[in-house]
Amino acid sequence: MKIRKARLGDVGAIFAIRSRVRENHLSASELAERGITKPAFGKWLDQGYGIWLADLDGSAAGFAIAIPNEATLWALFVDPEFEGRGVGAALLRTAEDWLFAKGCNDISLTTGANPENRAHGFYESHGWHSTGDVENDEVEYI
Repeated sequence: MKIRKARLGDVGAIFAIRSRVRENHLSASELAERGITKPAFGKWLDQGYGIWLADLDGSAAGFAIAIPNEATLWALFVDPEFEGRGVGAALLRTAEDWLFAKGCNDISLTTGANPENRAHGFYESHGWHSTGDVENDEVEYI
């Protein structure tokens, strides 16, 4: 597996992965309502977001996005075809290391509040702790 910094040309692969996830799925229109669009991707790169793409067997397997001035892991998604192969863990480590290297002392993320969401077990198994704060049907982890 290779984790690399995303480039503008990766926007299609990233949005394809985001559209295929089974949990925390949002339609293209729901993403657009939140400002998550293909044109915004270039702005995120210009604004210094950390964006990585995982390549496994020559295919885009997952991606992560971190925002250093917010000390936040903003997105981490794995294509369902590649689940259970360490893609999420590798992306998580990359984003965490990068945020800490950028001077973030405490980092956070949010995920859907539904307790059946697999993300809760994933983040907890990697040392993240829920703050118990729930806003807009999302729970915060630090």
